Amino acid sequence: MTDSSDAVLVVGAGLAGLVAANHLRQNGYKVIIFEAADVVGGRMATTQFGDGQFDSGAQFFTVRDERFGRLVEKWVAAGAADLWSMGFAGTNGRPRRDGHPRYRGTPGMRAIPVHLAQGLDVRLRHSVTAITVRDDQWRLVLEDGRTADGRALVLTPPLPQSLSLLADSPDLLPEKVTAQLEGILYDPCLALLVELDASSNVPLPGAVQLHGEPLTFIGDNTQKGVSPASFAVTIHAGPGFSREHWHAPDEVVANLMLDAADYWLGAPVRAWELLRWPYSIPRTIIEQRAMLVPGPPPLALAGDVFGGPRVEGAALSGLVAAESLLWALT
Repeated sequence: MTDSSDAVLVVGAGLAGLVAANHLRQNGYKVIIFEAADVVGGRMATTQFGDGQFDSGAQFFTVRDERFGRLVEKWVAAGAADLWSMGFAGTNGRPRRDGHPRYRGTPGMRAIPVHLAQGLDVRLRHSVTAITVRDDQWRLVLEDGRTADGRALVLTPPLPQSLSLLADSPDLLPEKVTAQLEGILYDPCLALLVELDASSNVPLPGAVQLHGEPLTFIGDNTQKGVSPASFAVTIHAGPGFSREHWHAPDEVVANLMLDAADYWLGAPVRAWELLRWPYSIPRTIIEQRAMLVPGPPPLALAGDVFGGPRVEGAALSGLVAAESLLWALT
């Protein structure tokens, strides 16, 4: 058993979990984060393939909420983020500048969660397989059979995964809450990472926003400053194409996506790799920023399904989840 009984436990080291953990730590609580992957960040992902570096998940973010703006100011001051552009090219290849800033992680999107993880107790490669309550404490059961107990819990995985973790203890959530959460569906996203032999046709500042099918976004990681040593392009498929071809062989999917992106690539393809994001965008949004189950012991559910399917939504959800637990713990 992990000695954590006085800690707040956080499942997931994506943006929501890291923001929540930082806020709880700043308010004097011991926090332990459990993450199944070997890196932090979730969909704030920067992936190495061949000689290239690719922002493979979230490509950029905007600021609409004042509280998120204050967080972004800190990230920029720390060198983990900066302004990318005021708009991207559309299907006609012409820049569409609407005056609304788009930010990026520097040098890649994962720089932001790496920055947020500094000083936190993050347990990577710690996959949680079940969650129960014992003696008014949350108990996490890990894949290797170990357990960790804590005074409160923040759950940040996509809702189907969070509900699966709670499946052995269905009475932990009110029936009305469970029914609402079970109705949330997600769109998948197929992401193709492409190394080129020369620079792409993607116009400055390095992105084409297509908003459709079969492709939604093409990002030039070399122009973006993510991949200085290789011509590296990320292609995101639309939700319809991704659902239709989710189980198709990689080569079939890659060929279809390369054909659709051919004009924007504009150079021979050296190599490619296909990634699958099964929980890319929630189809339904829960208006509240986080969901508190007071307990005891208290539980907060957070993620981009709460308040908005954007980087901003995930960050604010983590912040509100932490604030709700501070209230429940006092």
